[in-house]
Amino acid sequence: MAAQDLINILERTATGSQADLENARNFLAKAAEQNLPELLKQLSDILNTTTNNPTARTQAALQLKNALYSRDNIEAFRERWLRIPDDIRAHVKNNCFNALGTETSKPSQAAQCVGYIACAELPRGQWRDLIERLVANVTTVGRPDNIREASLEALGYICQDIEQKVLEPQSNVILTALV
Repeated sequence: MAAQDLINILERTATGSQADLENARNFLAKAAEQNLPELLKQLSDILNTTTNNPTARTQAALQLKNALYSRDNIEAFRERWLRIPDDIRAHVKNNCFNALGTETSKPSQAAQCVGYIACAELPRGQWRDLIERLVANVTTVGRPDNIREASLEALGYICQDIEQKVLEPQSNVILTALV
């Protein structure tokens, strides 16, 4: 699917009529069913492209979040994420991380996506450099405030939702960022 077509559909999920909203939801559900990895890749591209309409970026992040997390079935969603090919997961993670601090709305949707991905991957020993990268975003002198804030949000989502034992080895590093 062309990126602009997906952007138009995402915009309709937020600003269209009820019929447009329903058509967009059906389209996105069908796209996820047919090729979830490619849809997630495209959604992350839209989120990470700062020249895209803010509504499209926000809706792309919301669709990513919906694909990564369900309160009713957390573990199944995490397992589904982990079954996605490594190269696509790396692409999505990179885009979500790079989108931190680039959004115009609060709270950061990118931070939530980073948090949900981290909660799936960190317990399995994956995305090992994430906490260090987030802490560096917070503690590096001269880093823009919006990047610091979004990185702190991501750390907050991770700390809130992950088993404590997973983060114990990095607890001092995390505390450094918070202080």
